Amino acid sequence: MPSLSSLLLLAIAALAIFGLLLLDGSGYDWMAELDPGIDPSMIETDGSRALVRNLLLTAVLGASALMAIGAKTRGARMLPLVLSVLALAAYVFSAA
Repeated sequence: MPSLSSLLLLAIAALAIFGLLLLDGSGYDWMAELDPGIDPSMIETDGSRALVRNLLLTAVLGASALMAIGAKTRGARMLPLVLSVLALAAYVFSAA
């Protein structure tokens, strides 16, 4: 049975990956659909979204590292590896 700390780390990693997936695209893409003369890149920079994406990626990788350190068997170390790969894929997808 998993301990409370491993469940907490798993929840942190899963929520951070979900947050990474929510941060894709631009918040002003809809404006270009209404008026093609507006360039959304002139309205918003990627500064705040990039900062939050970096913090979420750091949270996932940190939680995965702590889960891997606390794993007692080799099979239990697969979950942090899978979470790390999912986080990196979500990070790359959200930055595109």
